[in-house]
Amino acid sequence: MAKLRTDARPIKAREIAEKFGCSIRTVYNFWSQSRADYLAENSISRDKPWEKLGISRATWYRRGKPMPSETLTTGEKS
Repeated sequence: MAKLRTDARPIKAREIAEKFGCSIRTVYNFWSQSRADYLAENSISRDKPWEKLGISRATWYRRGKPMPSETLTTGEKS
């Protein structure tokens, strides 16, 4: 299922459920994000960009999460 909402709920789920006559669980499911979408947006630990730069993870975070250039990620040499 595709991600339906990216913003925060403006009111509580209970209030929305009462307004539309549905269950709270229906509201939670409507505002939720699928696992695939979540993992696609939060894959830094899996991709490990600090290894491509040759630095430790802590150093990578201290430097403000610098991303390697495209020439480093392709691995091609001219």
